[in-house]
Amino acid sequence: MNAFLETGISLVLLFFVFSIITYIIQELIAVNLKFRSKMLWRSLEHLLDDNEQVPLRASLLKALPKDLSKTEEPAKANDAEKKEEAVNTKHFYRHAQIVLLQRKPNRKPSYIPAANFALAIMDIVAGSKNPRTGNLYNDIKNGLQAYTDNGGKFGDVLKTLLETSSTIQELQTKIEAWYNRYMQRVTGWYEAHTVASVRIIALVLALVFNVNVISLSKTIYKDAGIRGRMVAMAENMVNNADSVLPYYSTVFEKKVETRKQYYAEKMNSATGDTAKKNLQTAMDRELDSLANNYDSVQRKKISYLLTQLDSTGLPLGWSKNPVQSGYWENQGPTKNGSWNFALALLGWLIAAGCFSMGAPFWFDMMGKLVNVRRSGIKPNNVK
Repeated sequence: MNAFLETGISLVLLFFVFSIITYIIQELIAVNLKFRSKMLWRSLEHLLDDNEQVPLRASLLKALPKDLSKTEEPAKANDAEKKEEAVNTKHFYRHAQIVLLQRKPNRKPSYIPAANFALAIMDIVAGSKNPRTGNLYNDIKNGLQAYTDNGGKFGDVLKTLLETSSTIQELQTKIEAWYNRYMQRVTGWYEAHTVASVRIIALVLALVFNVNVISLSKTIYKDAGIRGRMVAMAENMVNNADSVLPYYSTVFEKKVETRKQYYAEKMNSATGDTAKKNLQTAMDRELDSLANNYDSVQRKKISYLLTQLDSTGLPLGWSKNPVQSGYWENQGPTKNGSWNFALALLGWLIAAGCFSMGAPFWFDMMGKLVNVRRSGIKPNNVK
């Protein structure tokens, strides 16, 4: 029974490690192709300019190269039309509260804190009808109708929030709370539309590293040495959960935008151009350092995890060219190429499916199995 349990722990460890690698690669793709900033723009265009397209899907489709055939021309015209119609969104992104979050000019932020959103929206709405009175709460009341007439769903939402608020501070708090709830939905859209890419990455990893769950399960079960080292590695990870957590829970872009928000608040309270310029310089230096180190840090994480896994003796990868060595004809109990290929394909698909389930799931499962094993071996150690 202990061998079965240890085999289970070893497989869960394998799934956990490759789930982390899948997550890291997905993050690298999202950062380098700016998926999140495009998704955020589309979600705000959906909110502020009444664009009914699915936010992320639209942004990803717009990032793809277009065919120059005649059948594509109407779609291009529509896209151009929509760009011209995104008046509120463009105005919003030009506001100082949002510009401060941009690392470089014309580079849209991938994360906008609720406070920045609320302050920008209130100022924009207050300025929709001139002249301004100097009382922000009254100016928002006066400018709300003009803002709503300009298009977008948020005008009606803001009207409700305004009617239930008695002070500008209360209104800001309610806008921030509403925006945070909306961003939770946007996160759900993003995750739903990244499922396909995660599965593709997981399948590629299963093939590149030859993670055939069926054959590896047999190897782990039969080799007590490999099994023992993998269980020890799993126990070490469970015992040091705090050091393992950053491997699969750190979102680079959110970290960057959080630092931008920190400096933006400092700049808002700073007095004098020199102090603001020094803060801007410090922010640019820190963000450049983060960006320059990000790819190498992520690659080091992958390398470290694979080295740890390799130290257990688990036979991953391709020791021979499967085509030239006659792999399919000479491996397996039946020595039948078609049957071996079917089993291998099933093993890879199972592995890919497990990798795409996510590191948090497998870490939780690994912790439970390790605790079951510990509770099972305690009586044997009692003298």
